[in-house]
Amino acid sequence: MSGIAFRIATVLAALAVAAGCASSPFDGRDASGLSPAEALENPDRVGAPVLWGGRVVGIVNAGDHTDLEVIALPLAYGDRPRRNADGGARFVIRQPGFLEPMTYAPGRFVTAYGIFSGIEKRAVGDFPVDHPVLESEQLELWPVDPNTDRASVHTGFQFRF
Repeated sequence: MSGIAFRIATVLAALAVAAGCASSPFDGRDASGLSPAEALENPDRVGAPVLWGGRVVGIVNAGDHTDLEVIALPLAYGDRPRRNADGGARFVIRQPGFLEPMTYAPGRFVTAYGIFSGIEKRAVGDFPVDHPVLESEQLELWPVDPNTDRASVHTGFQFRF
C-alpha cells in the first residue's frame, strides 16, 4: 500500500471510530417515537415511553420534584437536541427531587427518557398552553459548549497540503 493510500485508509478508519463515539446515553431505552406535539394530539397515549429533548425555558422546584419547562427540538446524533432547529411544542420534564435552577437555567439543552403521563395547562405569559408531561426516569443535561465532549481522535500523522 502506498503512503498516500495508507494515510487515506487511516483517516477513514479514524472517522469511523469518531462516528461510533456519538452514542447516546439513552442506548438500550425503548421509546415509542411519540413526539410532544403528537402527545398533545393523542392524549390517550398516556403511559407510552418517550424520549424528548429541547431547550429549557423555565424551572419550578415543587417540594418532592422539579418541573423543567422545555421547548421541544428534534434530536440529532447521540440524542442531543438540534440547537439550531425551530422549536416545537412546549412540554414538562418532571424530575424526582431537587434540580439546581442555576445549573438547569433557561437556555440549557436537555434530553429525557420517561413516561408520557398526561397534559397540563400552564401559563405562557397571559396565555394558557397545554403541555404534555414526561415523568423522567433519565435526564441528560448537555454541555454549554457542544464541542466539549466530542471524541478526540489522533492518528499519529500530520497532513501538510
